Amino acid sequence: MKKIVMNLACRGLMAGLLMAAAAGCNDAEFQPIDNAAYIAEAYDATSTLLSFSNDEGAQTTLTARLGDRAASDCSFRFEVDPEVLTRYNSLNGTSYAQLPDGAYKLPTDPVSIAAGEASAAPLQVEILPYSDEMKESGVTYALPVRLCSADGSMRTLTDNSQFLVICNWQRIVPAPVFNTEFVETGDRSKKNRIMFDMGDEDINFTAYTFEFLMYMEDFSTTNNQMLVGLEGTSRTLANRMWVRFENNSPKKWMQINSMVKPAVDATTPNQAKTWQHVAVVFDGSKMHLYLDGVEVATKDAPNASIKFRYFSLLPQPSYFTQTISFREVRLWNVARTAAQLTNNASSVDPKSEGLLGYWKMDEGSGYTFNDATGNGHLGTCQYSTAQDIGAAAWPETFTGPATGLKWVENSEKMDE
Repeated sequence: MKKIVMNLACRGLMAGLLMAAAAGCNDAEFQPIDNAAYIAEAYDATSTLLSFSNDEGAQTTLTARLGDRAASDCSFRFEVDPEVLTRYNSLNGTSYAQLPDGAYKLPTDPVSIAAGEASAAPLQVEILPYSDEMKESGVTYALPVRLCSADGSMRTLTDNSQFLVICNWQRIVPAPVFNTEFVETGDRSKKNRIMFDMGDEDINFTAYTFEFLMYMEDFSTTNNQMLVGLEGTSRTLANRMWVRFENNSPKKWMQINSMVKPAVDATTPNQAKTWQHVAVVFDGSKMHLYLDGVEVATKDAPNASIKFRYFSLLPQPSYFTQTISFREVRLWNVARTAAQLTNNASSVDPKSEGLLGYWKMDEGSGYTFNDATGNGHLGTCQYSTAQDIGAAAWPETFTGPATGLKWVENSEKMDE
């Protein structure tokens, strides 16, 4: 029977999952590590993300595994444990809620590992279709699972016997497509920008997050195209932030600038014809640019706070010649973590702490976007010839409300 051993340097195998007494390790002898059980899926991750939509459910598997072959038959049980969720939320800064009883199927029968084997057969876990109440909640649900010995014959590893199944339920919704009139007619007065009304005074941020989902049809333009512009009434670099496509050709690498120059280019390019999540996070000392939950740029911020009054997507429409779609736009007065950005990209609880404005952009028609927080911060699509967001007239430079905004019925089928 194959044994797990410690080598001359007394290194723990399996990334430290299995513990052994290192005493007595020397050049001549190898010592066996005591056997223990863990969740195989937790070997290199603490959670898994299941994506599904509308009235679909989802499935995954969990596997009981040993560090070494079993000397005798042993059995285990997977149990729902709220403490696993509490610990995960605390460590990752998330606020997931436990799946309600009846919203999942987790078999309660023990799984067995036979003598001479190191793994049980995978256990099927099923997430059932959401109820209407769950769909409307905006909550991200999760199923916290712990592996326990059913017969007491084998110990389990504390950390790696815990695992979280995160449910990324996505509503199939319509999506707006901006700049279609310009692309179809060439009329430069019909380029779009989206302004979010957050009130008549500057908001002072010691931390913030501005995030959204975006879909670009292509990156064929040679223009420098600005995606985001946040500006304070002082009209200075110290109270401004913007993200744009710049420098590289084709221009599909984002660039972030705020407070002071120079700008910083993303290390990863955007992709055409796919929804991607973009987030700008200010934590009081640095600016962080994320693409699909991965940090792609960072720059020092010399000031511990920044003031904004104007919040815009496509703030310089004179230069943005492509069609583009946005969804799930959010403004926070907290610095969101990478885990929060990744696992809440498609939805978030409108009552979340620190959420100042939340525009789902799923109205299906019209030119205004409602604030899901209930705070009444309306988003408006308008025609504008605005160029430099630093100009005094930038917020007021528009030619009127948009009249030809195109909507796609199913955001998952943008090209149909």
